[in-house]
Parts: sequence; C-alpha cells; structure tokens
Amino acid sequence: MIQSMLEIFAIALAVSFATNFLRRKILTPEDMAKMMESQKFKRMLLEAQKKGDTKTIRRLKRRQEYYQKIDAEIGKKNIILFAVSIGLFYLVFIGILTPIYGGLEAVALLPGGMIIPFISMGDKLTSLGWYILSLLAVGLPLGKLFEVKPKVERLAEFKEG
Repeated sequence: MIQSMLEIFAIALAVSFATNFLRRKILTPEDMAKMMESQKFKRMLLEAQKKGDTKTIRRLKRRQEYYQKIDAEIGKKNIILFAVSIGLFYLVFIGILTPIYGGLEAVALLPGGMIIPFISMGDKLTSLGWYILSLLAVGLPLGKLFEVKPKVERLAEFKEG
C-alpha cells in the first residue's frame, strides 16, 4: 500500500513539475509586469470613479483600450495553461493511474473513519483521491519555486507616464 502511495505521489510530482514549468515558459516576466500594470490601472480608474474625478477618468479612459488588449492577451495564455493542466491531469489519470492502480481502488485507510468527499470512498482513500491530494501538496510549493516575477522597470515606466 505504501509503495502505491509513493508511486502515485511521484507521478503527481512529475505532473506538477510539468505544469509549473509550462507556466513559467508561457507567462513571461513581461506578461506579469503588464498584468500588474493593468491591475494598477483598474484600481486607479475605480478610485477616480468613486471620487467622481472626471478629469482623471477622461485621462484614464484614453488608455483603457490598451489595457483591455493586455487583459485579453494574458487571459488567452491563462486559458491555454488551464486547458493543458486539465488535459495533463486527465491524461495521467486515465492513461497511467487507472490501468495500473484501478480507477477508484483504495490505496489507504483514513484514520478514525474520516470521510473526505470526492477523495475517499467511505473511510478508504482512493488512488484518484491520493493523486489529487498529492498534486495539491506538491503543486503549491512548486508553484512558489517556479513563480514568474514581473520586471520592475516596466512598472516604473507606468508610474512616470
């Protein structure tokens, strides 16, 4: 039972590594800087609207189309990443885990009769459940490790302009 759990954990680690690596390749530091710039623009526009500052609103509205294009461009990349991540998740589950471990076969017993919806069947942890828990456990730290940082000089340009 422990060996199955370790094998599934290693597979989840590989899947998480692959998706985080793809994220780093698809979303560049420039994209992150543009995204932060767009968020700052939206905050400034919202603040001006709350204050009723028509002069600032007019000035910001002239740049709105540019930020909408940025949002669309980065949104498209995020959708691609989401689709690839979901596809990889199911590919591994259907193509590797199900043939080897069975779709919902138990790999462990949960302590004290614990039941986790969608993760366990009664007090039995399924291979799918362990795969999901493993992805979460390794995905969060790997996400921080592979985090794409924005380029700071791009933000400085926005503050001046």
